[in-house]
Amino acid sequence: MTTRRDGVATMAWKMSTDDVLLGLGLVTVLAVGSQLLAGRLRLPAIVVLLPVGFLAGIATDDVHPDALLGALYQPFVSVAVGVILFEAGLRLSVGEVARDIRKIVGRLVSVGVLVTWAGVTVAVALLFDGLGDLVPLLIGAVLVVSGPTVVLPLLSFVRPAGKVRSLLMWEGVLVDPVGALLGVLVFHAVLAAGSGGQRWRPGEMLLSVGVGALVGAVAAAILWVLLRETQRTAPRQAVPAVLMMVVAALVCADLIREDAGFVATTLMGAVLANQRRIDVSLMLEFHGTLVQLLIGVLFVLIAASVSPSDVNAVLPGALVLVAAMVVVIRPLAVAVATWRSGLTLRERAFVAWMAPRGIVAGATASAFGLALAQAKVAGAEDILPIVFVAIFATVVLYGLTAAPVARLLGVAETTGRVVLVVGGSQWARAIAQALKASGLGVRLWSGRADDQVAARAVGLQPDRGRMMLDAVSREAELEDVTDALLLTANDDFNALAAVALRTELGHGRVFRVAPEVEEMDLVAPPDEAGILGAESLTSAELRRRFANGARLVEAPVDGGSRRAARPDRELALFVVTAAGALHVVTDREEPPTRAGDTVIVLADEQ
Repeated sequence: MTTRRDGVATMAWKMSTDDVLLGLGLVTVLAVGSQLLAGRLRLPAIVVLLPVGFLAGIATDDVHPDALLGALYQPFVSVAVGVILFEAGLRLSVGEVARDIRKIVGRLVSVGVLVTWAGVTVAVALLFDGLGDLVPLLIGAVLVVSGPTVVLPLLSFVRPAGKVRSLLMWEGVLVDPVGALLGVLVFHAVLAAGSGGQRWRPGEMLLSVGVGALVGAVAAAILWVLLRETQRTAPRQAVPAVLMMVVAALVCADLIREDAGFVATTLMGAVLANQRRIDVSLMLEFHGTLVQLLIGVLFVLIAASVSPSDVNAVLPGALVLVAAMVVVIRPLAVAVATWRSGLTLRERAFVAWMAPRGIVAGATASAFGLALAQAKVAGAEDILPIVFVAIFATVVLYGLTAAPVARLLGVAETTGRVVLVVGGSQWARAIAQALKASGLGVRLWSGRADDQVAARAVGLQPDRGRMMLDAVSREAELEDVTDALLLTANDDFNALAAVALRTELGHGRVFRVAPEVEEMDLVAPPDEAGILGAESLTSAELRRRFANGARLVEAPVDGGSRRAARPDRELALFVVTAAGALHVVTDREEPPTRAGDTVIVLADEQ
């Protein structure tokens, strides 16, 4: 049960141990379950997390963060956001970003932030009555941040062209610590003004950035030494070592200068991303496990802390604020930051259409709103509801429209199937050609020079895969790949590569040519799914059949059926649907076909 006093939600009694246990269980289930549901619906996770957390906060008091975690809530938010920013920093490889893009990023997180801050401040002051003199300034500072928790999933889903993707990714990661520091400075100014104290002093933000950078650099050096040692002696200890140093850096920097920890953890990640002496693959386990869990938990807790009455009180003005941010403020900030840049008008338009607000905005609004309400600052209780509506509305708007806008502006890369073919032999090239001719995107990895020359002669663009260099390279290599075909003559390589690629693409997306089981140096996985065509269709058999004149032909499906293949001379390998999806025929099943589909058949010479 909750009561309201001075605009602050307080608990009428302390939660029992069972209540806390139930609350923790509910938050975990809702956080992970919402992300799973969002994946099934092909939506950004936050689109599901926020309404689920909001409804859970209405239905039960057990997930209310102040009651569930008490004084632990704000420190938990700080540590969680610090870990999230470290993981985001691991993706900031300078070598992947052109020099002109770096300049634009610098403008976006400096001039662009100032324009956004001023625009949102003015809009809030005009739209809402009863706020303290400096509260609009604080809301403006909170809403300058975008953040990797929403930008990176959207970029992965939309797949814009490389230049635009790099620009938005760097902006999303760097603007979080900048916005957090700006918010802290404005918060202290509002708090001091509300209590008759001193306003902020110039230079404090630069001091915080300096402290964070210094602590982050020292922590990155220590972590580099630890990781070099653990990778040599105990690789599985790398993740605990990373977590230890990230938390230590965040706490040390924050104890010296409040919220300097965000700068420290972001810098740590960026430093490690731009060295090549150690592999950061184990560190990126954060993304698959801990970071995703933290993101889900934070969004559920923040949404649960907002009551329906709070939202209703600010909803009309907050929606107008969102419209102003989307239609006026963001385009103005991008126009100023990209003036005389090398970006085309279409690229600038797409950047102007991508500014969702994320977890840092929600976390800082929650912390600042509660503290100012306790200090009896006028309008403090409206800070979190206004920011909550802005977060939810911008994420839903950009999440649902980013892909079609990118296609409309012509800045999206292929959004269909992209098949990775590994192998450069004659029959592997023939399969790649057939898939490309059916309308699928094809990427070919082949190392031998003569195979590469032959591939280029038939219109393929071969390259050598770089996924073994480091984790960042692996992510970049596989970013737009949806399916993989392992077609080399080395069965042991195919088996090992299949295991690695299935962890990235999924078990139903990786296929390999049938092995000569008795000739493998390693024991083949039992009952392995994903064997192309048939168990008898080994690389030697494919080489023999193509040498004897076999070829791949298309068999259109008419009325839901196709002409029957002769088992002794024809073997169906692929089904390309009318919508452009790829289904691979395996030794266990042949996918069903419908009118308009095309079956790619391996046919022996007549």
